[in-house]
Amino acid sequence: MTNDPAEHSARAGRPRRPSGATRSPRTPGPPNAAEKILASAVELFRERGPAAVSLREIARHAGVNYGLIHHYYGTKEGVLAAVFRMSAERGERVLDDVADSATALAILAHDPRAFARMLAFAVLESDSSQVFESETPGIRKLRELIEHEWTQSAAGTLPPPSTRTAFDPRVIAATSVLTVLGWSLLSSYLVPASGLAERDPDDLNAEVLEVLQCLIRATAPGQTQTP
Repeated sequence: MTNDPAEHSARAGRPRRPSGATRSPRTPGPPNAAEKILASAVELFRERGPAAVSLREIARHAGVNYGLIHHYYGTKEGVLAAVFRMSAERGERVLDDVADSATALAILAHDPRAFARMLAFAVLESDSSQVFESETPGIRKLRELIEHEWTQSAAGTLPPPSTRTAFDPRVIAATSVLTVLGWSLLSSYLVPASGLAERDPDDLNAEVLEVLQCLIRATAPGQTQTP
């Protein structure tokens, strides 16, 4: 992120502290300043998207000094990283009692537009290495549900999915294109969020294409199972 010229000018105009003077101990802002900043960032990001929101706007909305944002979060990427961590923690709580992957996916698919706007900004217009660091609890929970269902399937105890018996090939084609483009565009988020940082990128890309081959064949006429 670029430094604010006005902030540098303000600093340059401040009188120097006399030699030997000690800075009096004080709390950096009100006790809940960090929480106010984060709550305001979430609200403004959801309303307008991160690209249209400045750090000064967040400070004004939160009713705190602009410098406190730099004290607690450093940069816009730091604020965004905190927002994503909070979203991940909420997602973990929402999925905590979910028993199957179908329900988890339905929950994750509920009105994801605000999250998608923040994600697009983080990937396209910021240093995503400062935003996405590790596996998210929500994706980890989904992975655990999938692994459990695979174990059930191997034991012959997994019931058939409650799905339609015939699929529209246009939907399958659109889903395939979405997966390819989404993986290419959002891999800087998906790889760390899914705990895949140690995997070879070329091998990951190949596996994504193989998953799509399985999807296309599994949804072919006569392949789906009825409950």
